[in-house]
Amino acid sequence: MMKIIGIGDLLIPENYIYEGFKIFEEDNCEVKTIQWKNESHEDLQNINLLVETKGSEAYEVPDYILDFIKDADILITQFCPINKKVIDCCENLKAIGVLRAGYENINVDYAKEKEVVAFNTPGRNANAVADFAVGLLLSECRNIAKSHLNMKKGHWIRDYANYESVPDLSGKTVGIVGYGEIGRKVAQRLKGFEMNIIAYDPYFSGQDEIAQLVSLEELMQQSDFVSLHTRLTKETEKMINRDLISLMKPTAYLINTARSGLIDEDALYQALKDKKIIGAALDVFDKEPTGEDYPLVTLDNVTVTPHLSGGTIDAFTNSPKLLAKEMRKLFTGELSRNVVTKELFLKKFANKNEG
Repeated sequence: MMKIIGIGDLLIPENYIYEGFKIFEEDNCEVKTIQWKNESHEDLQNINLLVETKGSEAYEVPDYILDFIKDADILITQFCPINKKVIDCCENLKAIGVLRAGYENINVDYAKEKEVVAFNTPGRNANAVADFAVGLLLSECRNIAKSHLNMKKGHWIRDYANYESVPDLSGKTVGIVGYGEIGRKVAQRLKGFEMNIIAYDPYFSGQDEIAQLVSLEELMQQSDFVSLHTRLTKETEKMINRDLISLMKPTAYLINTARSGLIDEDALYQALKDKKIIGAALDVFDKEPTGEDYPLVTLDNVTVTPHLSGGTIDAFTNSPKLLAKEMRKLFTGELSRNVVTKELFLKKFANKNEG
């Protein structure tokens, strides 16, 4: 009997994982879960940031988790790192599943060396992030959050940094950087506002019914709103740099619900401070939590939120169900789009299940 063990956290607790993966019990598997005991959401976020920047080996997984998972055939996690020590302690390990698109918390190279297949969950919170991106865009250009805060303080203020050019969305151009699942959902939503949609994504092939694909330079020049939805890699780190920001219209807004590392924060701060662009709406920052003196937070032409975009109850509860559906393909040999280590999967499972 194969044993599936899920490691829950404060955002996707162990009972969510069990509910998603209990379908494996129909395949004569045992499903067990354990809760990773984070002190707070801030503690969990700090560990996640550490792992995202320095890799899975930067965090020492607690012994109580190692003791619990040692006989796992399949491990499921969201943020808890699956590093060399974790992989080595699980002698029967065949597959790892991470409940989000990013898999920085898995030592994928070592997993491949040990012939352990890795899965991720792309698009698991695509609706949540797309909804939030549109909300941030509206909130900044129409001063919704700022006026709300002022009214709570007893101030009736109608004029803000963009008071001379508050826009309608209809007829404006939005440029989407990264035209994957989230980017396309943002495009679908903003098309309903009668906006013109352009996009940049060097990995997107073919034609699209909603967006016109352009170069990144063209996108920055033409857009009234630029919304970032690409992954953070060595190639995309600080891709939105001083030169690209200088191409933006003085009435343009920059929206980021992806990763702060995509932007040169110093360059963005200076452009906003000098009114080279009219505003920005940001959910992610180089340093989190930011504090009230964080440079971008101090500006009057920025709407800021504390890394909230992917956090809906639907995203958290549905992630295990989405991943479980794909990981059951281990038993059929059908290659899932969620497989990170495709060649290894084909070697170990596709051939094994033929016929």
